[in-house]
Amino acid sequence: MKNDLIINPEKKKKTPLLLNFLTLVLGCMLLTNNNDIVVYTCYIIGAIALVIGLYNIFSKQLTKKEGNISLGVYAIVLGVLLFILGHTIEVTLRMIIGLWLIFNGLSTLALSFKVKEKFVQFLVLSIILIGFGMYCILVSNILLVVVGAFLIVSATINLYNYFFN
Repeated sequence: MKNDLIINPEKKKKTPLLLNFLTLVLGCMLLTNNNDIVVYTCYIIGAIALVIGLYNIFSKQLTKKEGNISLGVYAIVLGVLLFILGHTIEVTLRMIIGLWLIFNGLSTLALSFKVKEKFVQFLVLSIILIGFGMYCILVSNILLVVVGAFLIVSATINLYNYFFN
């Protein structure tokens, strides 16, 4: 039986060098400017929605065949809202994730009192979840920092393997 998880060194393909450098740059950007990345992503999606909306409206007016005016209007409204509310969306996402972690921590705390055999494990897990939730609400978006750190570590390992293996 062949195990697909074992990598044969002779058949190992190296990931492209440019992809590793781009992953490293993206990881550094997420690690240092995580809130700005969310806002810029809102701006980019807003710009794309504006272009789609304008295309649908003007193609309907010029050709009289293609285009959907209602889709164009909705896309333009979405694009304008994403431009105006970029920072608000970032704060809202941070609050939602933080509150979700706090809720999970509180439900795990309630579960710890019901399961006496694993009281300490559930208690520690609930304290960690509540702590991460509070940190996520009060400080910057910790999830993007973790993703950025993971990308940096992954790219560094890939670059090491590229040059030394």
